[in-house]
Amino acid sequence: KNSVDGRIMLGICAENVDEALLGLKTWVPALGLPRGILHGMDVDGIPISPEELGSVYVKYNTGGSMTFTQMRKTGMGFDALWRPGDAVLETYDGDFRGIYLNAELSDGEFRQYLLPTDLFLEDDW
Repeated sequence: KNSVDGRIMLGICAENVDEALLGLKTWVPALGLPRGILHGMDVDGIPISPEELGSVYVKYNTGGSMTFTQMRKTGMGFDALWRPGDAVLETYDGDFRGIYLNAELSDGEFRQYLLPTDLFLEDDW
């Protein structure tokens, strides 16, 4: 899982937080990807209620999510240095529901697939 060899990004477009978390909790282990921290469900340590968020988008990345330039712009410093497997949740007003799967490999080819959130869902969930 070396980022030099490529990275996997998931974009989870969901009707609500529960659906997004279910997608994250089933896709990451099914693909053998690293688990990290989910950012975006609080403001300064105070939780945001799932109902308040409504429809959400989760950006997951095996290669980390912020560059040093982005960290400087946000003013967050090293608190924003994300590790492989970290994800960010934000509100989403689009119509698509499902998973964007993007595989960046060393050959430079663009690969993006649109797949259902419940693709790896087992009956016991």
